Amino acid sequence: MWISRLELTCFKSYQHQVFSFPEPVDGRNIVLIGGMNGYGKTSILEALYLCLYGKDAMVHLARAGLKTDEKKGYPTFLERAFNGEAKRDGLDTMSVRVVINKTKTKAIDIGRKWYFRSNGNWTNEEEALVRDVVRGIPDTPRTDGRNGFHLADLLDEIQFVPAHVAPFFFFDGEEVKKLADQSRLEQVKQGLEGLLGVVLLRALSERLRSFEANKRNEIQSVDEDNLSRLLETLTGNQTRLNALKQDAEDSEAERLRLRAEQQSLVDRVTAAGGGGGDIATVKDLVEEREQYRGKLRDSQRKLEVILAGRLPFHLLPKELMENFRDQLIAEIKLSDWESEKRALEPRKAEFEQAFLAQTSPGVDPPLSATQLVAIKLRLEAAWASLFYPAPDDCAKVIMHDYFHDAMRKKALDFMDTVSLGQKEIRDLLAEQNSLQLRVDELGRKVSRLEGIDRDGTLAGLKKSLNDVISQMDALAERVRNDNRQIDTLQSQIQAQTAEYNRGKGELDKSSPVRATLDKSERVRKVIDGLIPALFPLKVKELANSMTAVYKQLAHKSQVDKIKILDDGTTQILGKTGNVITFDRSAGENQIFATALIAGLAKVSGVKAPMVVDTPLGRLDSKHRTNILGYWTSDKNRQVILLSQDEEIDYQFYKSIEGNVAKTYLLEHMEVGDGIGRTSATEDKYFVRGRR
Repeated sequence: MWISRLELTCFKSYQHQVFSFPEPVDGRNIVLIGGMNGYGKTSILEALYLCLYGKDAMVHLARAGLKTDEKKGYPTFLERAFNGEAKRDGLDTMSVRVVINKTKTKAIDIGRKWYFRSNGNWTNEEEALVRDVVRGIPDTPRTDGRNGFHLADLLDEIQFVPAHVAPFFFFDGEEVKKLADQSRLEQVKQGLEGLLGVVLLRALSERLRSFEANKRNEIQSVDEDNLSRLLETLTGNQTRLNALKQDAEDSEAERLRLRAEQQSLVDRVTAAGGGGGDIATVKDLVEEREQYRGKLRDSQRKLEVILAGRLPFHLLPKELMENFRDQLIAEIKLSDWESEKRALEPRKAEFEQAFLAQTSPGVDPPLSATQLVAIKLRLEAAWASLFYPAPDDCAKVIMHDYFHDAMRKKALDFMDTVSLGQKEIRDLLAEQNSLQLRVDELGRKVSRLEGIDRDGTLAGLKKSLNDVISQMDALAERVRNDNRQIDTLQSQIQAQTAEYNRGKGELDKSSPVRATLDKSERVRKVIDGLIPALFPLKVKELANSMTAVYKQLAHKSQVDKIKILDDGTTQILGKTGNVITFDRSAGENQIFATALIAGLAKVSGVKAPMVVDTPLGRLDSKHRTNILGYWTSDKNRQVILLSQDEEIDYQFYKSIEGNVAKTYLLEHMEVGDGIGRTSATEDKYFVRGRR
């Protein structure tokens, strides 16, 4: 996995610049970008963070050693990043684009744009578009945050760098200095917390705690014991449903794997002479047969859906269906009438009070107590006559009390969709018959073209091919069976969920947020108990990785291993097993911190590129040679180094030239009004003797 393209438009001092990086092959895994201080090296690192993580990048930029304004935050950072020339010329868009290649033929194209007003202020609008690219052809773009798609989930899915571990892969050398100035206990704790996602867990725990504090006063105790059995049944069905879905996914994945194996066997059959001199014909016929088999499976699925979903309703007497429909309509009207009655009931007392309080016009002689009682009784009778009896078209009895109001209307809508004609079924059966005949015909053609197997090799290959096809057919049938059970179970779960929610709602009328609060408390307690238990899971693996990197980087050879205790305390042990105490020079502390970052990156399991700004700060020549040797040791990991002329100078560049896949030299010029412009020259680096 490598970054193949980085495109900056109106970003910082870059008006428009494209960096193209090749795949790390043949030991050439280093990309070297040189530039004097202030020429835009750090801007490349910032652009990478912003494009991949958006506003979530801010906290990680600080951890990676890059400067941010914590008080003014994301909007101010963007406004300062907006190119001065673009602002002066009235442009309104800044963008960064990153292309990540998973293989030579598959890539992810990520582009993020920000929009600005004429005065250079950010409009609070941004857009992140993501495209899958196969063989240079981009797929339909997806927008981050829309239709259930999230870029952060995609980065996890392709095993690129999640935001919380980004500082182990994309960092400024100043971060190494920052770590070196802290106690080693704090270094290791911060690194482990980032690796294990503790920062995210703590933030979630605090948000849950705040939510609970706000809602606790609204909660009243309710008894849910009578719903436990239903919940247990519902949970069991949901578990079965998840297992069926997983089995269907696994079966489909295995079928796709067998599809690739089938293609390989077809190629071998045709190469062995099975094509009778026409290899392309055999291959094409097999592929066409598989296409028709896929259509046949789709047709079978349509028929199964009809038989399981719509046909049963046509087996019921028409009179029963009509009675069911009429009863649902009457129950809906009764529910609407009762809702209207409940809505008007509070107005009754208000009217009676207002009526009796009137003093004008006067009544002479005044009404007696008996007359007032009679008037009140007449008012009661008049009000009741407005609602009783119920309208004639309302249901007299609620027969379908297992439906709530919305489900009754949904049931009516569903009944309008169950119509089924004989022609539809006949057409499907005819289509299946036609497809099966075509599959059989293609099978006979393949058999005729395969020729004679002279030495037994072709027969063995054909047997393997038939076995693979049989396995694929069995898996396809298994997927269909799973899907049938999934449909049935989903219907049961839907009905059980409605029943559970109805009962739960009746018990929770006085406490509508109790269930949510209970879940929040359970999740928070799990998180609070999980955090201290996470450290021991990774300390041994991290210590081993740090030891290997430290030995590779340090001058001193007496170090045998680095040991990390469960609380994050580190010990450097000699060959006798005793603790070694070094004078903590700036260079040695930086080597320790570099080993920590490298160890964390390795333990994370992420095989993503590394981007390092100012990689050799405060190191002597020996340490520089060692650390350059480390960057070039993992020949399959792309390493992008952003260096000024006194770090990786001409001499050091020549020492690693055989490992360098690409170079760029950043050049800067003033364009007026205090605005600078940076451009990058490809395949160029600092010349000999430059200081």
